[in-house]
Amino acid sequence: MSVYWAFRIASVLAKAAPLSVAYAVAAACGVAAFYAWPGGRRRSIANMRHIFRDEARARLAARRSFANYAVYLIDFLRFTSATAAEVHSRVIFDRWPQIEVERRGNGIVFITMHYGNWDLGAAALAERGLPLSVVADTFGDPRLNDLVLGARRALGMTILPAERVGPSVLRALKRNEVVAMLIDVPPQGGGVEAQFFGDTVLVADGPARIALRAGASVVVATVRREHPRSPRVYGQGETIPFTPTGDSEHDVRALTQAIMSALERMVARDPEQWYIFRSWWVADRAATLR
Repeated sequence: MSVYWAFRIASVLAKAAPLSVAYAVAAACGVAAFYAWPGGRRRSIANMRHIFRDEARARLAARRSFANYAVYLIDFLRFTSATAAEVHSRVIFDRWPQIEVERRGNGIVFITMHYGNWDLGAAALAERGLPLSVVADTFGDPRLNDLVLGARRALGMTILPAERVGPSVLRALKRNEVVAMLIDVPPQGGGVEAQFFGDTVLVADGPARIALRAGASVVVATVRREHPRSPRVYGQGETIPFTPTGDSEHDVRALTQAIMSALERMVARDPEQWYIFRSWWVADRAATLR
């Protein structure tokens, strides 16, 4: 069975069941995946260990992260039929005026992570009428692209393919648009090191480089689920003040660190809603290579 047809079938099943039932079944499947995928379980526990510094607490958080991610997938599968009214009712956020203020002519680089329900947060920006471009991976199957990316376009988003991100992002920012980017993806090229929960991570330097080149505002945000089985989410946003020094490499590193520090504060409120199943910290990645 192709990925396209698997997605279509899973989407139909997710929409057919009451949301509370779909969430409960998904959470159970997520816990099952935690035990069935040794590599993902090991990496997730190692990541959570940097946050909690306690083996039992890290293991519990990792297991709940698997369950929470499966719940997110239900929302993703139902996303193809979401309406603007549904998005509006599910997202709680009180900083819209501040977001508008940050659009000062060079757009906003809106940076987030695989946390809570980031897709719903992007949909909320579009529902508010903000011109939004989203950097997203594309799929090999054009039918799957039409299905998944088409649903996002229907909610007002412009999709920028991740493999051709540079020029298209700069053009969007010059039009004073909002560009949403995920920073916890594998960096293309060298990346840049930053401190996160007291240890070193290697993250993509693209968001900082693009923001500095465009002179764009930088807003860091996450979309935290109200509670593990709630359809409603809370937006958390923080503007990153930054004055370039003229030393481009220093500025990229410093802005990236400011971004990661803001994300650390947000993730710390509920680490179990962060979905990171690959080795994230530099020391853990080095250990897997030995």
